[in-house]
Amino acid sequence: MKKKILFFLGVFFGKWVLKFLYGTNEWHIEGDGQIEKLRSKGKSIIFATWHGNLLPGYLYVSDKQPYGLAGTHGDAEIISRIAIKLGYIPIRGSSTKGGREAYMKIVDILENEKGSLIFITPDGPKGPAKELKPGTVKAAMRSGAVILPTGSYASHHWSSTNWDTFYVAKPFGKIHLLLGEPLEFSENDDFDECSNLLKNELDRLEEEAKRRAAV
Repeated sequence: MKKKILFFLGVFFGKWVLKFLYGTNEWHIEGDGQIEKLRSKGKSIIFATWHGNLLPGYLYVSDKQPYGLAGTHGDAEIISRIAIKLGYIPIRGSSTKGGREAYMKIVDILENEKGSLIFITPDGPKGPAKELKPGTVKAAMRSGAVILPTGSYASHHWSSTNWDTFYVAKPFGKIHLLLGEPLEFSENDDFDECSNLLKNELDRLEEEAKRRAAV
């Protein structure tokens, strides 16, 4: 019974808590408009950010008809239902259950729904932190979709540590969200080189966002 009550409260209030916390912050966005520019060219987009600082990017794209990957465990069900309320179309699966099916669904969407947008944390949902899993790069190489690397940081935040440090913005601070240059890979490219390029760019953007938030 207690779990059911917590589940209901999480689903019912989750959207509005996030809206309050992030809506009361002053946003500084670098690269705003890139998604619209890429879509105007018929490009499908993988919006990539590290798991620990996913929330600014997660909310930034919520009004852009995004798809989002969610796991199959209990907590993921809460996250998935909040995401739907925010405007997401969920894709269910994880590295331990339904991963292959989720990957094939992602590739299918990117290939056949031009202008589609999929939000992905390449090190999630279980880490290790800031270590790329292969799916993001492989999906881009196979589908021809653009990867848009991003980084963010809030000047005032709470943090909790599990397999990574997860940040939630406190109200009335500043949020810096940086959208990097789009990355395009083909099936003929070297997978390790592509992976290193994406990881380095994700690291760089998050560190730069952190630097700006500290000023």
